[in-house]
Amino acid sequence: MTTLPFILIFSGIAFIWISAQKLEKYSVLSASKYGVSPFLIGSTVIAFGTSAPEMLTSLFAALDDKAVMVVGNVIGSNVANIALVFGLTLGVLFFRKEDFTAKPEISLNLIILILSTLLICIILSFDPFNLYSSIALLTALIIVIITWYKTNTKSEIQFMRSEKKYLLGKLLLSLTFLVFGAWLITEGALNILGVKEIGELFIGFTVLAIGTSLPEIAAALALASKGRNEAVAGTLIGSNIFNGLFVLAIPGIIGSSDKYNSSWGYSLGLLLFVTLVFCLYIYLRTKKPKRASLGICILLFISYFLSLSLVYTYSG
Repeated sequence: MTTLPFILIFSGIAFIWISAQKLEKYSVLSASKYGVSPFLIGSTVIAFGTSAPEMLTSLFAALDDKAVMVVGNVIGSNVANIALVFGLTLGVLFFRKEDFTAKPEISLNLIILILSTLLICIILSFDPFNLYSSIALLTALIIVIITWYKTNTKSEIQFMRSEKKYLLGKLLLSLTFLVFGAWLITEGALNILGVKEIGELFIGFTVLAIGTSLPEIAAALALASKGRNEAVAGTLIGSNIFNGLFVLAIPGIIGSSDKYNSSWGYSLGLLLFVTLVFCLYIYLRTKKPKRASLGICILLFISYFLSLSLVYTYSG
């Protein structure tokens, strides 16, 4: 095996970690400049940007008539976003001895995340790859974005005048490098696994999902290190909604010939479980701020590795 895949992976990691720091900075500054809340920026700009790798890899997979890999990518990315990214965020905050707080306004978005996850589970349990399913998913996404915009609250973050220059361009450039880094990692990982006979669902759930979830990991850690829990939650909520309602719609639009596979049921169950744990934990923190929970961190990590085991066992 050549060293090229490893060069791609490590180069991608470098791009992601550097650009994620810039993305965090310019997105929050943009929230202030354009009068939108950090949550809206996190749930739209950052979430869409960090979901772009899932969109691109899923598009290529669907064009190659590998819709099952798209399913693995979506479910795996959403499970990783919560179980790995949020779990890791809680771990960082716990060892920094910091509280996890959330504003009451986030409750509506937690409900939206649960409803969108239920819609994903329902569609995947029946006929996920037809045009009508895709239209239903995209319609739901439009409704969610409109709801976010109408419930947006103005940001009160202050910043220096010198940082106003080319702010939008800097934000878009950061997103571009973030997406490029994730693409490098995914390409390198696919080159490594291309010589092995592993089920499409497992490849999507692990290689694509983990590779394309690195932007969320980088962005969430950058935000968490600054104590911006609201933006972390917005990024993860928005990313999971974009992954499910937009990325999953791609195979149906293209016209995939793949059908429902009963092995998805186990991973869907894990996705619903970690989503409920995530939403319940954040909702409780709107009532009473408390030190970040190491127990929830460990529970989420266990759930993720259990999901890997289930998908590997039942993936064909």
